[in-house]
Amino acid sequence: MFLYLYYKSGCKSHCDGRPGKLGVSFPCLPSFFLSIYFYNFEQCKYTSMFKDIIILLPFFVCLFWTAVLLTDLKKSKFPIKILSIFMTVSTVLYFSHALYFYGYIQAYSFIDPLYIFTSLSVYPIFYIYIISLADKPKPALKNLSLFLPAIIGSLLSLIAHLFFEQLADVAGKLSRVIFVVQVPMFVIYGGNYIRNYHKKIREFYSSTEGRELGWLNRMLFLLMFTGLLSVAAGILGRDYFADNPVMLMIPSLLFATMLFYIGHTGYIHKFSVVDFNIDNNEKVSNEDIKDTHHGIQDKTREKLQNDIVDLFEKKQFFKRTDLRITDVSAELGTNRSYVSAVVNTMYNSNFKDFVNHYRVEYAKKLLKAEENHILDYIAEESGFASVNSLLRAFRKETGTTPGQFRKKTF
Repeated sequence: MFLYLYYKSGCKSHCDGRPGKLGVSFPCLPSFFLSIYFYNFEQCKYTSMFKDIIILLPFFVCLFWTAVLLTDLKKSKFPIKILSIFMTVSTVLYFSHALYFYGYIQAYSFIDPLYIFTSLSVYPIFYIYIISLADKPKPALKNLSLFLPAIIGSLLSLIAHLFFEQLADVAGKLSRVIFVVQVPMFVIYGGNYIRNYHKKIREFYSSTEGRELGWLNRMLFLLMFTGLLSVAAGILGRDYFADNPVMLMIPSLLFATMLFYIGHTGYIHKFSVVDFNIDNNEKVSNEDIKDTHHGIQDKTREKLQNDIVDLFEKKQFFKRTDLRITDVSAELGTNRSYVSAVVNTMYNSNFKDFVNHYRVEYAKKLLKAEENHILDYIAEESGFASVNSLLRAFRKETGTTPGQFRKKTF
């Protein structure tokens, strides 16, 4: 039965690449040749399994996160809904990849327009996901124009396959040109949204842990790299990878890892511009803040500066773990824009770094103490949300770690 299945499977021998066939009847086979057939079958089985994993890994990663994100979609925030669309489109994209690498060329040709649409849509969708996290809870309808290249490319491919088969290759090359143009464009503009978002929250919160989108910035550069890798793969041709599973493993593992990281981090990341807008109930436009820098009288500015110093040095206001600029303005009975203006102009700093300066100075005092306090205690007493926040701020302020500072002190 074992040999029969081997014969029927048409599995290729690892030695000569030809289908394994039974040359003689089972009872007449010497045990030596029987063991070779078993060995060949096992080798083919594991080779085929390895190839299956390499081809299907990105597809199943995307399918997994699509299922996870869609389970509670009605209660999810808008960014999660966009992320679920991103994973769904990526699932279709890598399914079409799998069709090609399994040799279903006719089926692949049939869904080629869908492949072009999905390949040219993943970056615009991810860009809209960034906007939903960093700028606007629900991006404007005008962002739908970002999908025009994907629509045009897929329609050209469809027309070519239906009426002008010889132009199908031209449509494919055109889609690759569009892809090359859009990748750096979305990375640059997406990065700008993230930087502006970070600037806003660092002017508002003293602790931005769990609120920043640094992971998304890293993903943008990784997407840039994978985009270039996709372009290089297009130049080499899919046949190059189809005939070389080891070479196919490199992009497959890279894409699967990146997609899993995006799905996992996006799923657990809860804070977005929606939450910032709720916290920032005192709405101040950028123009108002700029005018404030010039509108505060010198006497008012000087008095406010002295009040802020007293608040932080005498009352040790920085010890509040989740201190916000609105807490300072409320304590001083002034406008938060005035506080921001004084911190920016007089101290040449944003609110987060201003507060962390006082926290680090207080942490230094605790590090110099004879009690030899542990870092958890020092972080909590200094107002840091965690030890990691203490370490990052301490290194940024002093260029060294708390442990190294303590060794130098003693």
